[in-house]
Amino acid sequence: MPPNPMTMGSGQSPRDHITAVVAAHGALANAVAEASRLMSANAHGKYAAHLDDHRAELNVAIGELALWLDSFGDWAPVDVGDGIRPPATGPLRVDTSFEAELRTARETLKARRKDVLGELAKARTALNRAGLPAEEITAYRRVIRLWAGEAIDVVAAVHRLTLADRYIRRLGRLNGDEALHRDGADLLRRWMHDLEEVDREGELALAETCGYGDLVERYRAEAV
Repeated sequence: MPPNPMTMGSGQSPRDHITAVVAAHGALANAVAEASRLMSANAHGKYAAHLDDHRAELNVAIGELALWLDSFGDWAPVDVGDGIRPPATGPLRVDTSFEAELRTARETLKARRKDVLGELAKARTALNRAGLPAEEITAYRRVIRLWAGEAIDVVAAVHRLTLADRYIRRLGRLNGDEALHRDGADLLRRWMHDLEEVDREGELALAETCGYGDLVERYRAEAV
């Protein structure tokens, strides 16, 4: 009987690597589900629904990966159950502000996506060494990049909106030009600090349209 390519060799076998991919996938899908629950708990139902759709697409992706693995024949099957996640339900424990929870959710999603792609790269190498058509797994990688990226974008968008609402309201409560000049610049700096660098220009433009062009000019001058 010929050796099984999915279990042959010393150390981690191709099957072990695929199992690691499944576990990392499950952690990613769980992070998406938790982000959806965070949105629901803070009256952002539409965004929660988008995230839940992305979670469902990730479940489909891991199921399709299982079908791809099954196509290799009568080799030891890989259980993808750990990669499938239902919607997150039940009460949500919140220890910090909504903005901070959003930031944590965004960074968690980025880390989980990185974990999946890292495990996938190692699995492809192992599959290649076993003589299996590892390049076909690129379809799964594209799906992960798509839906994980979409989930990150949703959370980042709500984070930007929440920050903008909070800081614009605080700027609007400053009374008089002196207070705006004294405290407004500090508020704008804190607002920009809470954002990812890639989002700052867009939010500075928003601040300008809200009538804070002088503060924006001062911020940009100090940033040079």
